[in-house]
Amino acid sequence: MKELAEDYKAIWKKDRSLLWWMAVNFLLNLWLFLVPIINFNPAHPKIWARYSDVSRGYEQSEWWYLFSFSLIALAIGIGHTIISARLFTKRGKDIARLFLGVSVAITIIALRFLMSILGEG
Repeated sequence: MKELAEDYKAIWKKDRSLLWWMAVNFLLNLWLFLVPIINFNPAHPKIWARYSDVSRGYEQSEWWYLFSFSLIALAIGIGHTIISARLFTKRGKDIARLFLGVSVAITIIALRFLMSILGEG
């Protein structure tokens, strides 16, 4: 834990733009975490799920399908932010920025996919 705190201190001193990328990553994943929880209706145990564009389109699925997006958001939001801090100290700022950029892209794709499932996108 002390190493992680030292990593963030180094980022604060040397490269604040990386902190901006971390904040964007965290906020997007917070949104991805909250959207399924807010849109959950306990009266409907079956929800519409879209597994692919190739198959039959939308199908009825279990309620936990939406909550899998929240689990992905937790893993990416917290995990990738911590990993990027370690990458900054071990490999440099360019690799950490690339990692966070890919993480943000994955989150945006997941948000778009979730919004299309919920009928809002």
